[in-house]
Amino acid sequence: MFRSMARPLYLLTGVVTAVPVLWALGWAVWGAGVGITEYLSLLGSVVLLAAAGSSRPRFAARLAVVGSLAVWSFYLPAIVGAARSHLTDQELRLAVLRWIPTASPLVIEQWKQAPGAPDMTLSPADIQQIKDTGISGTVSVYAANGSYGRGKESRVILIMQGPVHGPAELREPDATSIVYLQEGPKWKMFPPNGHTLKRTIRIEPQWDDPNQSSVMVELSTGSARGFGVWWTTEAPRERNR
Repeated sequence: MFRSMARPLYLLTGVVTAVPVLWALGWAVWGAGVGITEYLSLLGSVVLLAAAGSSRPRFAARLAVVGSLAVWSFYLPAIVGAARSHLTDQELRLAVLRWIPTASPLVIEQWKQAPGAPDMTLSPADIQQIKDTGISGTVSVYAANGSYGRGKESRVILIMQGPVHGPAELREPDATSIVYLQEGPKWKMFPPNGHTLKRTIRIEPQWDDPNQSSVMVELSTGSARGFGVWWTTEAPRERNR
């Protein structure tokens, strides 16, 4: 009975395992990366189809073993990666604040909330954490409702003086709240001993306008999402007053 079922099983497995790999390879046309395991897995699917067409049961079984090992070279890392992504995911809330440093006491300008618009206001805990940095001058909310991922809650507040002139990578918090303060080309983290992940928030100049900045959040899947921070031509003059 097993022998009678083996050939249809080889055929079905070869077809089922080939379809997702062919779909993944199709994205290469649009610039997606392709690894050797995709080709190896596709070869394994072809070997399984060859096993289904063989009239020699023992030889077919050996082919099926080889083909299965090749198929798993792609699927096993993919399954492990998906499980790791699910277990390490978190909901990261990101706020960007613009800072004009002066000798005057700190003033935090909240977003004027419009009816029906996303909530852009800072919480009392956010405000206290900003005050704990010890900065002075004026801080205004640029964007405070960015949310990325799902799971345990984390919070990042980026306090920026102006456009960045080179890439910077800031570690994402691990189920906690962290403030990053821009001081020239460097960034300070508050609290300095906050728990972080290996994933990062990347801030760099826009490719088409170096006077503007992009903020990209690395997700647990390895992809990134983000937005641009736009600076007016008046911003540098305001900071130098």
